[in-house]
Amino acid sequence: RLVKAAIEQPVTVADNYVWWTRHGEPLAVEVDFLGVHTYPAWEEKSIDEALAYTIENINGVHAALPDKTIVILEAGWPSIAVEFGDRASEINQARYYRELSDWASAANTTVFFFEAFDEPWKGNPSEPLGAEKHFGLFNVDRSPKHVLAHFSDEAGM
Repeated sequence: RLVKAAIEQPVTVADNYVWWTRHGEPLAVEVDFLGVHTYPAWEEKSIDEALAYTIENINGVHAALPDKTIVILEAGWPSIAVEFGDRASEINQARYYRELSDWASAANTTVFFFEAFDEPWKGNPSEPLGAEKHFGLFNVDRSPKHVLAHFSDEAGM
């Protein structure tokens, strides 16, 4: 309430879809929109299940809090992850981003993809291939991953 009273911009809180469905009602009345995180890879979903599971997550939040606008503030798929085996790849990352983007456009839903760049300092320092390090759309050296290939083709890059 203090933040909303002090600024003109919309105010939200970001959390996992489960939190919003189970515990979010008291806070939902205070914010302008719901900031939702959804990561199907962390929940052992295959790439074939990923979009449907993401939509299920968002529909669950909408069912619990039907009067609020939902913005997906974090969604992503890792390009490398020892935790996920073959599920993590640049091809699967590109597929998830493409499918989620297409759905979000059709559903008039805003999505913020996690994250712009790989972050090798995150997660277990002794595991360079950990998922937390490899959600970026760009590699740590700022070179684009496969997920961005169609953007660079369209831009003539």
